[in-house]
Amino acid sequence: MHSARARLATERDPRRGGGPPRTRVRLLHSDWPLMLRRTLLAERAAVIDWAEREATATGVHLTAGGAGPCGGDRLGLEVRVGAGSTLVLGEVSATVLLPGPHGEESRLHIDIRVEAGGTLVWLPEPVIAAHGCRHRTRIHIALAPGARLLLREEVLCGRYGEQPGAFRQRLRAVVGDRPLYDQELAVGPDAPGWAGPAVTAGHHAIGSVLVVDPAMDLPTSPPAGLRSGGGGAGEGTVMPLAGPGLLVGSLAPDSTTLRRRLDAALDDILTGVLTGRPAEGLSRGPRPVSAPARG
Repeated sequence: MHSARARLATERDPRRGGGPPRTRVRLLHSDWPLMLRRTLLAERAAVIDWAEREATATGVHLTAGGAGPCGGDRLGLEVRVGAGSTLVLGEVSATVLLPGPHGEESRLHIDIRVEAGGTLVWLPEPVIAAHGCRHRTRIHIALAPGARLLLREEVLCGRYGEQPGAFRQRLRAVVGDRPLYDQELAVGPDAPGWAGPAVTAGHHAIGSVLVVDPAMDLPTSPPAGLRSGGGGAGEGTVMPLAGPGLLVGSLAPDSTTLRRRLDAALDDILTGVLTGRPAEGLSRGPRPVSAPARG
């Protein structure tokens, strides 16, 4: 069993000079097995173009120094994005949640704060709820007014050919003192009905993209990227949030299909923000469309 807490903070570089404002890492503290490493930016062009409107971004990746989390582990990650700075945070590999030797629950708490004018792009790799695991993740994101956020999350219900363990994740995002998004997903033996039509509808992969940007127009139909590839039910939905935010959700039979749909939808959305007009498949208007129900 491990107990660890990693911390990361950025700030706008106060040095004067030519070119756009730059971002520097003010704090980078790793606590094994949570290892934070500075990295080059290698994300999609639309993502970088959107992220760097306020300042040149800095890249950091989280890598695991060991397997897991395993049952009994207590892990924490704290991220602070300073005013006017831009952070792109990723992961080196997927996270496989594993059972421990004594059947204990593993826990991961993530606490994020983005100050005014700050931008966070958080693109973690999929979380895989392996058979027999017992895990709980709590994510709290506090955005100051004027802050921007791009978050992609993906969950795989078990490895290939197996049923998932007990996995529960709650994600709460607030802007100032107002709630923006609060959702909990539970799958596995501790969540009866999780594979039913109200949650995953039997799909193996669950994902979403959350975009918070005060400059964003709110679309009311699914992005074109979610409607390609067959048009089957459950491919994806879009939901404008009560604030400067948009949630896109998708269900898929596998991780490859899920990532392709989310990336295509994300490109459509960010293209619309950058050009000031909806991308193909997006339309303006006040009518929200519900996202997939998640138990």
